[in-house]
Amino acid sequence: MKENQIKAVHQQDLKKLLKSLHVYDSVTSNTATCYFCNATMSLDTIAAVFPFNDAVCFCCDQSMCCSAMIDLEQEDETLG
Repeated sequence: MKENQIKAVHQQDLKKLLKSLHVYDSVTSNTATCYFCNATMSLDTIAAVFPFNDAVCFCCDQSMCCSAMIDLEQEDETLG
């Protein structure tokens, strides 16, 4: 699978994914934030988890942030 392909995770597997990325505690302790709007993340508001600049980043479920994430991916493809 190419590195830039979208990978889906079922809601019931999200906890396992976050633990494997070592970010579960930051989400459940309300210290993780959306990369785009800085809203506090929770298990219910995570729309996406993505790597950026060697960090695990989050996108919340606000449509404006989801659009910004798509724009970021397109920008990265243009530069890459």
